[in-house]
Amino acid sequence: MRLGRIQNDYTVPGFELVKAQGLSFVEICRNSEEEALDLIAKKDTVKDAIARTGIPVSCVGRWNHDVQAEGKLDAERMKSYVALLDTAIELGAKTFVCGINYDESISLYKNYVNAVEFFGTLTDRAKASGIKVAIQNCDWNNFVVTDAQWKIILGENPDLYIKYDPSHAFNRGENYLALLSDWGERVAHMHVKGGVHAGRRYVDDPPAGMDDINWPSVFAILYARGYNGDLSIEPHSATWHGKLGDAGVKFTRDYINGFILE
Repeated sequence: MRLGRIQNDYTVPGFELVKAQGLSFVEICRNSEEEALDLIAKKDTVKDAIARTGIPVSCVGRWNHDVQAEGKLDAERMKSYVALLDTAIELGAKTFVCGINYDESISLYKNYVNAVEFFGTLTDRAKASGIKVAIQNCDWNNFVVTDAQWKIILGENPDLYIKYDPSHAFNRGENYLALLSDWGERVAHMHVKGGVHAGRRYVDDPPAGMDDINWPSVFAILYARGYNGDLSIEPHSATWHGKLGDAGVKFTRDYINGFILE
């Protein structure tokens, strides 16, 4: 396993920061159509950062989805997702992460039909390159997040994988360890961030190791399921910013490195 982080500054200084933090790779996450198009347009900037720092891009992801509208997959938006996937391939990424929004104007069944077509288009495109397409388990404008949906969508597509973040399942009150155990062999990429609740109330997403998630059991399951993918630190907190945020990344790095035994 390798430990890296999400870093959306894809200039040389952004990559140099990741290197200075003692991490092994960068993950780039885009949260809108505009951000996706920006990365596509600036892929040569990313290539330069990779070449000058020696830090690779492990994963490219798109969040906050709007590919479904009025009962159909939007053709222009589909082109954008394919172009972003192509960019991930060109940058040498191992994983491309995305999801699909739920369309309230059509039935659940039709949403599943569209999702199967959407992810099938991406995995067909990815086959020749060796990159893995993975569904995020974050529910930000994405309805394919847990066991019931995975059984249908991944059941229809053996080339499709999961990007797993225990904190999302934890925050939804799901059994995040059972989900990881049941689906561990289909996990292609892991996010690492903490989650803290006080009673029934959400508090924060602090550095992993300073939170409620049972990280020793998470790693025991990963080893039991033969996981050898990447682990990406996700700074995602209303509290941990600036110098405190940098300290939090280092804390997580030191804590999680204790579980990386090979």
